[in-house]
Amino acid sequence: MERKSGLVVFFLAVVILWQGRGLSFGGLHAPGPGFFPTLVAAILLILSLFLMIPGAKRVIEENSLSARSFIRMLVVFAALVAYFFFLETLGFVIISFLLMAFLFLWVARQKWYFAFSSAVICIALAYILFDVLLKSNLPRGVFGF
Repeated sequence: MERKSGLVVFFLAVVILWQGRGLSFGGLHAPGPGFFPTLVAAILLILSLFLMIPGAKRVIEENSLSARSFIRMLVVFAALVAYFFFLETLGFVIISFLLMAFLFLWVARQKWYFAFSSAVICIALAYILFDVLLKSNLPRGVFGF
């Protein structure tokens, strides 16, 4: 099953590369429209190889989708929908921090201090990358950040 998933991801990466072949690549300091699609496709290609190359056998649970895991999946989906709806209102920093903290607490089951500090670090790095370095327009929200 992992090889099939790896093959799908591999072909997805090839399609992304093929579709973006006419876009200018640019550079690290001045990325063009083809920079990120090419970067994402390259990462997908590399990760798909890890899925397709046989490695150590993994234990697969027969009944992996229990009622509890299905409910957890629905809660995470609801959190992502809430993120979508509140992104413009609350702004990137606040809503992303809330989502990351929730995911660290709910999915990763981390201690609250680790979840909050990890969320702060992740959002700070994302903010520095996208707002400061790449100068993209992140939603500011009603609080202005």
